[in-house]
Amino acid sequence: MRLPVKIDSTSNGEYAPRPIGALLECARRSGVRMICIHKRLPFGGQDPAFATCDDVGPAAALFPDINFVLYHSGYETAVREQAHNARAGRRGIDTLVRSLAAAGVPPNANVYAELGSTWRNLMRDPSGAAHALGKLLLAVGEERVLWGADSTWYGSPQDQIQAFRTFEIAPALVDRYRYPELTPTLKAKVFGLNAAKLWGIDPEAARRRAENDAIGVAKLVYTEGPSPTFETYGPRTVAEFRQLRKLSGPGPD
Repeated sequence: MRLPVKIDSTSNGEYAPRPIGALLECARRSGVRMICIHKRLPFGGQDPAFATCDDVGPAAALFPDINFVLYHSGYETAVREQAHNARAGRRGIDTLVRSLAAAGVPPNANVYAELGSTWRNLMRDPSGAAHALGKLLLAVGEERVLWGADSTWYGSPQDQIQAFRTFEIAPALVDRYRYPELTPTLKAKVFGLNAAKLWGIDPEAARRRAENDAIGVAKLVYTEGPSPTFETYGPRTVAEFRQLRKLSGPGPD
C-alpha cells in the first residue's frame, strides 16, 4: 500500500527533523502496529541529535496501539552511562528515560529498547552497563528490553552472550537505585522471550525446528568435539577487511 507521506532526508542520508504524526496516522490506518526506529550511533563526530529519544514518549503516548522498537535505545558511545539525572539527562539513554516519564508512558507498555551495539560497548564498563540496563529495565520494563548483537559488524556474538549471561548489577546499585536484579528468568526474557512474544513466535516450536535444521545438526556435532573454539570470525587481512567494507558498508550506525 502506498502511503501519501514522504520522510525527507538530508544529503548524507540522515532523517530531517520534521513531525511524523501524519506518518503514524497513515500507519495506523493501514493496519501497521509496529514501528522500528533506528536511533543511530553518532560515530565520528556525527550529530547526536539523531540518537536522542525525546520524540519517543510523545509518539508512544499518542499512539498506544502501536509498538515502537528503538534500535540502540538512545545509547551514545561518547556518553558514559550513569544514574538517571532528571535535570541534566540530555544525552544517551537518559533521553529515553526522561521522554517516557514526561509523556506518562509506563513500563511494559508500547516502547521496546533493543541492545544491538549498545551492549557490546557497555560490557567492557561494568558500572556504565549496570546503570544503562537498570535504567532501561525500569523505564521500558522487564518485558520490553530486547537482545541485539549487531554481529553483522562484529562477527560471532559469543563474547557478548557470555558477558551478559554472567553479568550482575552490583547489590549497592540495586539497593540505591532500585534496579532489578538480573536473574536467570529476566535474562531469558531479554535474550529472546520478549522478542518472541513481540513477533508472535512460539519459542518451543522454534527451538524444535532449529534443533533439526542444518545449523542445529552442525551445532550438535560441534558440541561433541573434544576441542571447542571461541574464535571470533571476521576479516583476517587488510584485503579481506576492504572486501567486507565494500560489500557491507562502513560500519554500524
